[in-house]
Amino acid sequence: MEKPSPRSIDVLTLLGDPTPMQALLQQLHDEGIRVDVARSLADARQMFFGAGGHDCVLLGPDVRPGLAHQVLHSLRMVDPELPSATFGPDVRQPDAPTRTAMLAGFHPSSRAGAGALLRFLRGLRRR
Repeated sequence: MEKPSPRSIDVLTLLGDPTPMQALLQQLHDEGIRVDVARSLADARQMFFGAGGHDCVLLGPDVRPGLAHQVLHSLRMVDPELPSATFGPDVRQPDAPTRTAMLAGFHPSSRAGAGALLRFLRGLRRR
């Protein structure tokens, strides 16, 4: 009897300008990762609750720190262990029970940036 294949990783991406992230988002899609793209707190909440949650929140390089913190705070009220990865603002919290990948040193469309993100995502526990 064949083992069922694991479900895909679900990523909620928060972006300002989607242009710098297009190549990376396409690569994630090609890897079988489901990606929802939000541009505001309302979008993020609607997509998160509509999907029944996500495995990770990915922040684009131009997301304002205030917006990033609002989105993460709001979603972590429901899922306190929701991991995040960021090409932009530092959203780490010293006492948070969650993982955060700091990718700000990479360009999102670079091979190194995509590789670092994929390694992080593959190491996450599916929710």
